Amino acid sequence: MLDALGNLGDFIGGIAVIATLLYLAVQVRQNTASVRAASRQDIVESFRAFNRQLFIVDGLPELYVDGLRRYPDMPQPGRTKFGAYMVDQALHFQSAFALHESGALEDETYASYLTFFASLFTTPGGSALWTELRSGLPPRMVAVIDQRIATGEVPSILDSPMQQE
Repeated sequence: MLDALGNLGDFIGGIAVIATLLYLAVQVRQNTASVRAASRQDIVESFRAFNRQLFIVDGLPELYVDGLRRYPDMPQPGRTKFGAYMVDQALHFQSAFALHESGALEDETYASYLTFFASLFTTPGGSALWTELRSGLPPRMVAVIDQRIATGEVPSILDSPMQQE
């Protein structure tokens, strides 16, 4: 009789362990979804802040396009301002890169940021600046960007109607 009760206790204990593991698996899945959503939102907000500067900083849109076209052959202080603006963009992409590597940013969202960021450095000015910036960025990130640029499938940001004079 005691053996039967002991077996029943072991059986119930096993079921409780399985139920706990299932509950934890559901919780982890929900937490992962929440982290991904929050990460996506953080990256979007960061990118919006970057773009918002184009509307609130007088002369920045012209400086940005000029820099993409002819950096470093542009006068000071525009050259320094353009470089700082692009470093800010590089730090934004570095966040997206790190989140993607950690699994917190899904492939589709990451790919759009990678394509945009790589497109900045296929411009004449962006290409010149990329040779300066790359040494200060994580080597794995630089390799990914170089690989994306090398595919030749990066849209030309200067061909965008928004960038036309």
